[in-house]
Amino acid sequence: MTDNIIDKMQMANRHSVYYWILVAGIATLYFVAAKARLPLTVEHNIVSIVIFASEGIALGTALFFGKRVWPGIFLGQLLVALDAGMEILPSVEISAVNALEAVLGVYLFERYRLDRKLSHMRDVVGLVILIVCILQPFSALFGNMALLIHGVIDSGSYLKSTLSWWFGNVMGQLLFAPFVLLLLLNHKRIRMAEFLLYGTAFAIFLYFVEMVFRVENLSLLLIFTIPVVTYILAHKGMVYGTFLVILVAIFSSYSIFLGTGAFSRESMWDNIINVNFYILAHVFMVLIAGVIFEERKQQEHMLQERVKMEVERNRQQQMMLFQQSRFVQMGEMIAMIAHQWRQPLHSLSLLIHVAVKKYEAGTLDGAAVSDFQKRSQQMITHMSETIDDFRNFFKPDKTKTDFDVYDALMDVMHIIEPMIQRYGIEVITSIDTGCVVYGYPNEFSQAVLNILNNAKDALLERRVEDPKIHIGIKEAQGKVVITIEDNAGGIPESLIDKIFDPYFSTKENKNGTGLGLYMSRIIITEHMHGTIGVTNGDAGACFRLSLPISDM
Repeated sequence: MTDNIIDKMQMANRHSVYYWILVAGIATLYFVAAKARLPLTVEHNIVSIVIFASEGIALGTALFFGKRVWPGIFLGQLLVALDAGMEILPSVEISAVNALEAVLGVYLFERYRLDRKLSHMRDVVGLVILIVCILQPFSALFGNMALLIHGVIDSGSYLKSTLSWWFGNVMGQLLFAPFVLLLLLNHKRIRMAEFLLYGTAFAIFLYFVEMVFRVENLSLLLIFTIPVVTYILAHKGMVYGTFLVILVAIFSSYSIFLGTGAFSRESMWDNIINVNFYILAHVFMVLIAGVIFEERKQQEHMLQERVKMEVERNRQQQMMLFQQSRFVQMGEMIAMIAHQWRQPLHSLSLLIHVAVKKYEAGTLDGAAVSDFQKRSQQMITHMSETIDDFRNFFKPDKTKTDFDVYDALMDVMHIIEPMIQRYGIEVITSIDTGCVVYGYPNEFSQAVLNILNNAKDALLERRVEDPKIHIGIKEAQGKVVITIEDNAGGIPESLIDKIFDPYFSTKENKNGTGLGLYMSRIIITEHMHGTIGVTNGDAGACFRLSLPISDM
């Protein structure tokens, strides 16, 4: 519900109820923060230095909601001035100066295209320069000029009052403006319970360090607090870091009030210098380190996104190559189907020719028709079964399963056997049955088919007189090892390391696509978590596939 209210206030126009709620809220927050400000007063009241939180709240809300919230800042400062007993005219003028300061801050912030997220060093440095060198000199000079004109201060104290105003407002804006801005920007992502838990835990830590143990050495105090703030900043972000710095300012100022710890020296000037150094050390550490951490997170996020894009692009490319390889395989399968169909089609053609001749001769009796029907049906059934075999072979596996390597190999041999026989290639097997692996059986069969086809092509291309292919399956050291070796003379040593690369082919007629062995490698290594390699044996190339044994 709070998120919705903030969103509506951010989008509210000047005539809506939410806009006036926003104005009243800023004015109230400005006044309350001024009443609860953190005074650090030098003895004898030579000058009063105040961390003016209201200015930081005003700038933070203005940078988030825009220039249109100036009436809230004006009313808040007017209430502060009147509550302090100031006359109406100087109160109005100072309020106008502070409201104009916020408008100027928003204008310059947008003019120089600073990012409200403060996620880059340019944005943080720009905000600090804007506060220290432009906004607070403007506010201090013109605000004190109004006080001087109306006799609230005299000319002798003008410079001291201006410096006090400038310093107190600078501290207030450096402390509160980044926190308010980042809190409003990230309010949807912050888990408030966790946020308050971190703040409470750190407040307790500061209480024990400064109030209970009363650490008096400023360097030691920094050694205690800076690492804690840095750790939370690194893990939770700048919103948490800026909040912890505000707690540092509160407890260190309260420590001065109590006169304890590192800020309990006899000289109030020493206390002022120490506490402001202590606070500013945390402020600049959070702003600078926070940007470094944020930029690193952005770089890591960009790297992760780039990696995801590359992985997705490689996946799509791999799928394209896989499909391309399957199309090539299907072309080869069609050639095998044509080869297997050639004989039954030829026989069927002869049966039809005989039946026609008998019909013309008038000798086509019932027995001849029955014989024709029986024999032709057998041939058609055989052709239909051939189609089913190839269709099942290319059906994609949707889930992994346990399968016997021997059965998968027999499926391959059933497909490729007619082509092997046609070219007189002898297949010699040495197989241990019962070797079960876990994966995609059809993909495995296609990987083996690619290797067998390459062996067959090498044997034909080199016109080997007694072509042979040796196939072995055995278990060894918790693996199922499949070897496929031909006697085609082997692969040239200069090419053997490239044969699994996509689009690389050793076929002299250049009819190869260079995808078959590449896809076999993808299937075995990535889809089935195995290994695949090739070496030159005594007679030819020997492919070795190794797959983990199933835990079934």
